[in-house]
Formats: sequence, structure tokens, C-alpha cells
Amino acid sequence: MTRKDVDYLVIAAMLVSGLYVTLSGLVADLFGLHQFALHSQAGYVCAALGVFHLALNWRRVRAYLGRRISSARTAASPRQRASHPQGRGLAEGTLRRQLLLSGLSAAGGFLLGRLIPGRRRTESPYETADVGELYHQWSKPGGSASPWAVLDWGERPGRVKLYPDAERISLPDPLGYQGLRLEEALVERRSVRDYAAESLSMEELSRLLHAAQGVTADREGFRAAPSAGALYPIELYPVVHDVVGLAPGIYHYAVAEHELELLRAEDLRAAVTRAGLWQGFLGQAGACFVLSAIFQRTRWRYRERTYRYVLLEAGHVAQNLYLAATSLGLGACAVGAFLDDELNQLLEVDGREEAALYIVSVGKVGSIRR
Repeated sequence: MTRKDVDYLVIAAMLVSGLYVTLSGLVADLFGLHQFALHSQAGYVCAALGVFHLALNWRRVRAYLGRRISSARTAASPRQRASHPQGRGLAEGTLRRQLLLSGLSAAGGFLLGRLIPGRRRTESPYETADVGELYHQWSKPGGSASPWAVLDWGERPGRVKLYPDAERISLPDPLGYQGLRLEEALVERRSVRDYAAESLSMEELSRLLHAAQGVTADREGFRAAPSAGALYPIELYPVVHDVVGLAPGIYHYAVAEHELELLRAEDLRAAVTRAGLWQGFLGQAGACFVLSAIFQRTRWRYRERTYRYVLLEAGHVAQNLYLAATSLGLGACAVGAFLDDELNQLLEVDGREEAALYIVSVGKVGSIRR
């Protein structure tokens, strides 16, 4: 392989790594991500390749700079400046014509688009507000067009979701450990995206699940997180990566029995990371808790307010997970940026009657906190 071949390979590698840095940076900015898989590493690789490329071509670069400096000195003399006035004038005239033609083309295209006969404009509320704003206004009490705009909000579904054919795994007593006091946990709580290569224990998993959704009053069925009308639309799916005594896979939390139902025994690190827009820490955590919602549990009673209440409750559950993890000396991070369809497919839910809303990763605390 010749030096020229090496140079071309370096240029190609710079192009690929530079494009990856650019595209991953755009995706991270679009979704508000803190991390994106290999984004930083690709940036370092691109910078290193740039230095290597410069070293390979240093003689040519130095010769080019020498010629440019020499020509600049020559052009600075009055005699040299006077020798090409016509060429400079032609170049400036050409540039002005190009800019003028570009401006006229843009203006002409805009006017044609506005004035083409037969073009119909339909007034749409989407032109002045995003769907979230429209929903917020519509979901105010009395904000919908009519109290009878939707005649049938459906029947009340079952209070809990069970998988009768799934293997059941008992969990340890969730109240057997007392960690930080609430006041300390509130102060210490941070989003942690760097996890140590250590396993979570079954006791820690049990405590986290109970803090998130556990039943705290057997007679009334009240749970650890508040819910509008005590309807509890949130379902909890731990995606286990590394828990002592538990096979990697996706589980469902059977709230009433404080047990796990095994839905799929498989290493799902790559699947969760991909669904979470390639945020690498999702695959490094000991477990990722996916929160979904069965909307009809709330819809039959609260109608147009349903989505507000469900999202509020998801926030309550996630904060409980945060505080429980902090109390146990673990790190947690809530993730709202994910590919909905991929995550719903992972849970095997339809995305309409039940849909994924939130991911909370939890793991042993690493060396870096953010």
C-alpha cells in the first residue's frame, strides 16, 4: 500500500466519522439527549484522523502556505494590483448577477406558490398551535366542544393486569431495609448515567418495585404513588440486565402479590438501548423500569382529563423510583426520549390501549455523576 493509498483511506475515515458526529449530534439535539452511542468517541477519532492527515501531507501544506504568502506579497504591490482590474471587475459583476438571479428565483417561486389558481387554503387549528397545546385547552373542564361530544367513554376495565401463563418469581420483603431518610434522599437525588459493573440484588429490586407501585394498604388497595381516583393506570415492566439470582429478560410486576411474571428470558441490553435512541447507559444499568399506561382505567371516569392524569401519575412513579434508588445508594436516570413503536413492541403492547410512557434506568453507582 502506497502513501497515497493511506492518505485516501484516512480521508474516507475522516468523512465517515465526521458524518457520524454530525448526524448523532443532530439527533441528540433534536431529542434533547445527554448521551448518544459513540458520539464522543467518533469526535475524538475524527480529530485524531485530522492530525494524522495533516502529518502525512505536512510538506505539501507547508509548500502551499509558502506559495500563498509569496503571491500575497506580490499582489500587494501597486503594479500587480493595476495589472488585473478588468478580471476583478468581471468576477464581481458575475457574483452580483448570480445573487440577483437567486433572489429573483426565490421570490418568483414564493409568489407562484401563493398565486396559483385553484390552490385552496383550509383553516386548521394545527397552523397556530401544536397538538399538545390544543389538547391542553380541550382537556380543561368544559373545554371540549360539548359535554356530549363523546357519548361513550367505555366501560371500566380490570384493576390489575396479569399474565396467567407466565412463570411467577417471588420477591423478598421490600421493607427489610431502611436507607437514607427522605430529607437526605431529596438532597442527594441526581440523574446518574454512569453505572458500575456490579449486580443489583433481589432485595434492592424488590424495594424499588414496592416504592414505585407497591400496595401500601391491603384493604383499600392504595399504592405507594398517588393516582387520580385510585384507578392506577400505570403498569411496570422491569427489563432486567444484571440482578443476582434472576435471569436477564423482561418481567411484569404483579402488584397485588408483589411478584414478578417472566415474559421473556433474554439479554435485551441491545434492544432497550436501540429503543432508547442508542443511549448507551440503558444497556449498562442493572435494570430498566419501563412504565406503561392502560388508558381506559382512567378514561371511563375522567374522560378528556385522562391523558393529563396518566402522565402526572407516571411522574409520581418515576420520582418514587428515583428516591428509592438514592436511598439505597444506587443511581437512577429517567428517560423520555425513545422510539415508541420499538419500545411498545418490546413490551408486546399495542401502543393505543396500552402504551409505554417512560423508562427509568437503575444501577450501582459508578465514578461519574451528572
